[in-house]
Amino acid sequence: MSSLEIKAKELQLDVSELKSLGDSAQRSKVKDIISVAARKLETELVVLREQLKREEDANNATADAAKIESKKAEPAVKKITESQLKDYSWDQSEKFVKLYLTGLAGLGGCSNEKIVISFTSESVGVRIGPISDKIFTFNIKKTCHKINPEKSGHKVKADYSTGCSYLLVSIAKHNPGRDWSHISFAEKTSRRRRPRGPETWSPGAALLVLCKLKHQTQFRVEAAADTKK
Repeated sequence: MSSLEIKAKELQLDVSELKSLGDSAQRSKVKDIISVAARKLETELVVLREQLKREEDANNATADAAKIESKKAEPAVKKITESQLKDYSWDQSEKFVKLYLTGLAGLGGCSNEKIVISFTSESVGVRIGPISDKIFTFNIKKTCHKINPEKSGHKVKADYSTGCSYLLVSIAKHNPGRDWSHISFAEKTSRRRRPRGPETWSPGAALLVLCKLKHQTQFRVEAAADTKK
């Protein structure tokens, strides 16, 4: 067993034990801390498994004795860079605040284990990847209002007419029906607001704006021509 496999096994045991502690914890704050720690280890485990897969593929690339001899050294692992997501928008309903994360090329083919979302009562953390040797992150250190981590979730959505995928993060409101003026506490205190779509937008229309679709411009041109007739 290689050192990477041993490390992966140890990480898996750590994650399982943290989840067990989370299930037995009584206090909400303790549950949140344990959940964040478990998610972080799960992300490390995903990266490690990617390294193991690349190592296995390299070792099995050829059966030729001479080439096998040259591959005895540990295969080089491509450097994985981390990038903070800045392309997003948000909207809300009575029970949820909907966060749309875009600019994620290759998201449609990304496995579930590569998408790690962590919720606490007042924060949201997103970690996606590796996708093409890049990890994407997005964090709201303190939300505008309290949220319900247990009812929050996420989905990968796609517009089949454009092939553009995005991540929808559904943040459950702790107090349903309460309107959020901002998505983060920092924006609220600084009186800055992230652009939010009209309440009448459908998910498909919101995606058109988020992905900056070319045919949206064409639609406006045709509409303008119709009004002149």
